[in-house]
Amino acid sequence: RPSFSSTRCNSTETPRKITTHYTIYPRDKDERWKDVNMERYTEEYDVAIVGGGPYILFYSLFLEFAPGLSAAIKLKQLAAQQSKELRVCVIEKASTFGAHILSGACIETRALDELIPDWKEKGAPVNNPVTKDRFYFLTKTSAIPIPIIKGLPMYNHGNYIVRLGKLVGWLGEQAEAAGVEMYPATAASEILYHDDGSVKGIATNDVGIAKDGSPKDSFARGMELHAKYTIFSEGCRGHLAKQLFQKFDLRKNCTPQTYGIGLKEMWEVDKSKHEPGLVLHTAGWPMVSRFMLKIYLLKYLSPMNILE
Repeated sequence: RPSFSSTRCNSTETPRKITTHYTIYPRDKDERWKDVNMERYTEEYDVAIVGGGPYILFYSLFLEFAPGLSAAIKLKQLAAQQSKELRVCVIEKASTFGAHILSGACIETRALDELIPDWKEKGAPVNNPVTKDRFYFLTKTSAIPIPIIKGLPMYNHGNYIVRLGKLVGWLGEQAEAAGVEMYPATAASEILYHDDGSVKGIATNDVGIAKDGSPKDSFARGMELHAKYTIFSEGCRGHLAKQLFQKFDLRKNCTPQTYGIGLKEMWEVDKSKHEPGLVLHTAGWPMVSRFMLKIYLLKYLSPMNILE
């Protein structure tokens, strides 16, 4: 067996820092930033929305999948109904809206009907209706069919199978057409506050910074986006949301959030073996043993890549 040096194991030496992030080592104390212009360009908005992605319920059931974009569209619709001007922007770190959405999904279109009633005419990528649900309990050697009763979460009659990234991308197009100002490939890096401690808006990320924290010749300061209302729809464990949790003690007396690991597989299958609209649900093997009492439910959607 390899031996380990007691000197290395018990060393109290401070490891060399390979970067000097401004949150750890302020730039006003860093000589490398002495003559760099740190002024930010400022824009004023009525509503600034951070994130054009999934998993925060804002307006209706459908917005669980795209809260930022759907909220922006709804706000512009309400403003138009009142004949008022409302300046709304959405900031998204992905290069395009929908680029970071990995999941497929079964959705019901009720909320989409409310938000954009003519979504079919506008070419929404929602065109694969669920035709059949199947539920199996798996053992190591067999699959035991279980009936799916109306009202169960696995019951998808009337729903559609979608590629969520494409749907979010389409929503981005609808938001832009509605007059929402879109900032793809732009990360919100800082929360701005008023003197009274209330949220003033956000600042976008600086660019042109070397790995060691020094400014490159291409350095450019991020923008400040001030807003009367700032909506944080970053999704699960957003880095700005975590700052808000801490500053305003939003996690006090709350049940801790739990997370699961999601895996995405994309299969290419022979067309003769593909049944459009079929949704398979499984529970049991290999996730059940005598040490595990909980049954994990997995939903598998129809394959999206079909070999002609």
